[in-house]
Amino acid sequence: MNLIQEIEIAYFRSFYKVTLYRCNHLNIIFGKNDVGKSNIVRALNLFFNNKTDHINDYNFSIDFSDRRLLESQNSDDVRKFIYVKITFATPKNYQRSLGNSFYVKRQWTVSRGDDYHEEVSSHIRENQRHIVTRFLNLFRFIYIPAIKDPAIFRSLLFNIYETLSDSEEFVSTVGDFAGRVQSLTSSLFSELPKEIAHETKISSPSRMDELFQTLDFETISNAGGISKSLTTQRGDGIKARHIPELLNFISKKDRFQFHIWGFEEPENSLDFVAAEAEAVRLLKIAMGEGVQIFTTTHSPSFYNLTSEKISRFYVTRDLQDGSASIVQGKNLERFDAATAIGEGFYLPAVAKALESYSAQQLEIIKFKEEIDVVRGELFEIKSPILLTEGKTDEMILTEAWKRIRKTRQTFRIKNCDTSDGSSGGAAGASKLSLCLKALAADNPHVVIGLFDRDESGIKEWKLDNNFVANDLFSGAKSSKNGRSFGLLLPIPDYRRSCAANENLPIEFLFADEYLTTVVDGRRLVLAPMTASRRLGSETVRVALDGGTEVQLIDEGSKMAFANTVVPQLPDEAFSAFDLVFKAVEAIISGAENSSPAAESRTKVLRPRIRL
Repeated sequence: MNLIQEIEIAYFRSFYKVTLYRCNHLNIIFGKNDVGKSNIVRALNLFFNNKTDHINDYNFSIDFSDRRLLESQNSDDVRKFIYVKITFATPKNYQRSLGNSFYVKRQWTVSRGDDYHEEVSSHIRENQRHIVTRFLNLFRFIYIPAIKDPAIFRSLLFNIYETLSDSEEFVSTVGDFAGRVQSLTSSLFSELPKEIAHETKISSPSRMDELFQTLDFETISNAGGISKSLTTQRGDGIKARHIPELLNFISKKDRFQFHIWGFEEPENSLDFVAAEAEAVRLLKIAMGEGVQIFTTTHSPSFYNLTSEKISRFYVTRDLQDGSASIVQGKNLERFDAATAIGEGFYLPAVAKALESYSAQQLEIIKFKEEIDVVRGELFEIKSPILLTEGKTDEMILTEAWKRIRKTRQTFRIKNCDTSDGSSGGAAGASKLSLCLKALAADNPHVVIGLFDRDESGIKEWKLDNNFVANDLFSGAKSSKNGRSFGLLLPIPDYRRSCAANENLPIEFLFADEYLTTVVDGRRLVLAPMTASRRLGSETVRVALDGGTEVQLIDEGSKMAFANTVVPQLPDEAFSAFDLVFKAVEAIISGAENSSPAAESRTKVLRPRIRL
């Protein structure tokens, strides 16, 4: 829900004069400690409930701005007053009378001493003011402070009582309860003389609100076990997670149509995972009907929430006069982590780092899931496998086998990319490395990963301590279990300079005359490498002169080259690929001859020598 559009606050506590523009379904208020974040929530509570918080009544001498107080002491012409002005987006059924939006301003003015009087004003015509009053009576503001002590739960239970007390079912239940008690205690006063009382019995409870405040919640954890008291036996984090649900129940069941929550630091006592879930939950509630939320926070989980239904407000304080101001809108968009750190406020920097970390973790999880898929597929294949970095590598090698060997493949060629995109894919050397490292020792066949001789390929080819250099095969590393190998792309004589520059992808096994082939307007796009140099405040980039050894492939052209150009090349264009196939066949042959099964066969066939 998004009914409150703007909030203007004047001379209230830390605020001199501020306006929150473009309020939203969920409004996140952040800033350092003791800058006045909570005063926004308190101003709303003052407007709707005539209290500054859930306990204390309004007190002008406490709530009046220090800066304004100083001005009034220095000049007799400065009036002492506080006001909160709220602009509402009018619901459709009220727009005919109140327009698309309207404001209501409540002002408390000191007349003499500490006495004050209140004024309520609006731009709505006097004869329509009763409609404004009727509209405001549809609102309920609930304030939740930062410290969630047992008193908060007693207050919420009282609210639940108020919510239920008007229902016929509740009244009937209370009546049944009283009747059962009277029946069980009917003999209690049976011996009482008639002259004292004709009839005495236990009456129906008249203060059910007090009874409700003595109730508790019992919970059972996911692990099972016996039920426990929520307020006395469960941790603060568990208790805090129940508060939005209690509020939501009240908001759905009570007699009010619109609900505003002033929720201070909902992340208090929550671990990171719970805070993430709480932030998402509050956003979901706010995006529904009937609830608009204003929350203060120090949590990256709330700061990092993204939705068009969210507005953010950064509260900061002037070091000279102590008054608070609000950074919002476009000014907040320009407010970066470095600026915040300069002000001694680290939440944006922490949130940005956490967002980056979360993205990396999601990528790792995605990688692991994809690797499990590849590993399962590799296990099912019954012949040795040459595993490539991407889809286009597989396409090129498969076509090369047809042209050179012209026979059935003696090993499978497969890529480690599980994406279904039509481009070059989303795998690469890092994923190929992970696949090889994840291969189980009981894998039924040899898997050889083919790495490009470029910067990323050479880096990932190093694998880890479970892989050692294989003296029998140049550019090869083998796992200690002998089931997986890493192979660097063999080097044709005409590509020595490319290898020296760590710029030898599989496409460069084709000679230059074939790399420039164009078929149906499609080709492999090459761009020169650049060298950069700092000249004063500018960075100058200069294209390097040279041949293919200083050319980089445009990733977007790889699929077109493999799919359209490569099949049209003559057989002789594939001659260098025989170096790859010979290296793979040699590794497979060596691995099979050194496998436990091969050793077993050798022992069976070896004749026994008698002395």
